[in-house]
Amino acid sequence: MEWLILIMLIVVGFILLLLEFLVFPGVNVVGIIGFTCVGAAVYIAYSRLGATAGHLTLLAIAAGGFAATWYALRSKTWKRLQLDARIDSTVERVDALINEGDEGTCLGRLAPAGKIRVGKEIVEARSLGGYIDANSEVIVVKVFKNKVIVKLKTE
Repeated sequence: MEWLILIMLIVVGFILLLLEFLVFPGVNVVGIIGFTCVGAAVYIAYSRLGATAGHLTLLAIAAGGFAATWYALRSKTWKRLQLDARIDSTVERVDALINEGDEGTCLGRLAPAGKIRVGKEIVEARSLGGYIDANSEVIVVKVFKNKVIVKLKTE
């Protein structure tokens, strides 16, 4: 019966330590409980089963820890756990559609950013300074990949 308790404490301790490293890193509570389970198994082995059983338990825990560390440090282990998704999407570019000096209309209030219509295109814009009310005429001052800088046409 005591051997069953020892084995269960060691298994639960290793599982909790593994969870600490892989699932809950930095939480420390799960790791402390796992380390306590393993320590309790060693203590029970020495106090109830004698020095020989304690030495064997300690050796088994050390060998299990070494084997788990060796297995975890192999590159194939982490290859199975890592995310391999590739991002193929790109930001919609407006620099090919709009040029400096083009005129447009604010679709909403630029405070200081919002949407404008330049020709048939609707793009994200940022005002050069201050707020610009909706339906105001604007002039494109600078063009970036995904947004434009505008100023009020009356300025």
